[in-house]
Amino acid sequence: MSEPLISVIVPVYNVEKYIAACVDSILAQTYTNLEILLVDDGSTDSSGALCDEYARRDVRVRVIHQENGGLSDARNTGMQSAQGTYFAFVDSDDFIAGDYIAYLYGMIEKHHAQIAVCGYQKVYPGDENSCYGTQTDKHNSVNSEKVYRTEEGLRQLLYQRGMITSAWGRLFDASLFIQADAIQFPVGKLHEDVAVMYKLFGAADTIVCGGEAKYYYLQRADSIVNQQFDRRRIDYIAFTGECIQFMEEFYPSLRKAAVSRHFSACFELLSCIENNNSYRIEYEQLVNEIKKYRHIVLWDADARLKNRLAAAGSYISVTGIRKLSRLFR
Repeated sequence: MSEPLISVIVPVYNVEKYIAACVDSILAQTYTNLEILLVDDGSTDSSGALCDEYARRDVRVRVIHQENGGLSDARNTGMQSAQGTYFAFVDSDDFIAGDYIAYLYGMIEKHHAQIAVCGYQKVYPGDENSCYGTQTDKHNSVNSEKVYRTEEGLRQLLYQRGMITSAWGRLFDASLFIQADAIQFPVGKLHEDVAVMYKLFGAADTIVCGGEAKYYYLQRADSIVNQQFDRRRIDYIAFTGECIQFMEEFYPSLRKAAVSRHFSACFELLSCIENNNSYRIEYEQLVNEIKKYRHIVLWDADARLKNRLAAAGSYISVTGIRKLSRLFR
């Protein structure tokens, strides 16, 4: 039986310093039946030209040039052009282990799953080479191979048990994006992965999680997740709020899990606000959401310990809520 075509979708924007390490790691995969879609999202540096050079060197590489629309728009463009049976997303400043695709596809084939998840390793500029050969991520990888049916997979995702909410570090059956009401990433929004991941997990019959760290996540000081708060980041709790509504409608038993995820998101954003006066409206919105749901989290035995501690501490004082947010940095 021939190996299925797997589409690797890479949104590219002004990453001339990082794109070579990313694309070279994809071209070096032991699983070779790939199409590699480099979506140049209106780069103003040499990224687009570098992508074109890769396309000239390897027939598996296709380059799409478009006006800047953001990460979500670039991913959506890649999906619309993709011809593979499975989709993998790699951010253009990250890179992957040589057997990344083989590892994920092997788990999908073995367990008849629609989503495979692997661990990841944080790496820092100038120290990229040290990560090759790393087998596990002590902080964020899942243990060995664990297979979940739909509801249990969602439970693991929402309670943040070894799985972060990201499009990378996963292999998806392409049909999920059609089954789940033609899922696309929300254009012009931050925290876009949060908006779609629970829907994809909800559409999958089986999710398998492997414990080896095969994805290398570059920690850039100028990345959006490492920057101070700005108003666009409030999208985060809008998406986790929608997740609560989704669970209420389709998986009522997981409402508390969705509330716990929303609660974490509120504290994560609160920890980024350095000056309450500059973001008074957003600050009060976050505090009100915490007050609204803290009683549920406090008495939820399945919630993370730090969530429950934060819920208990939030009853002491509003100032205490601000201090407790440091737990989520």
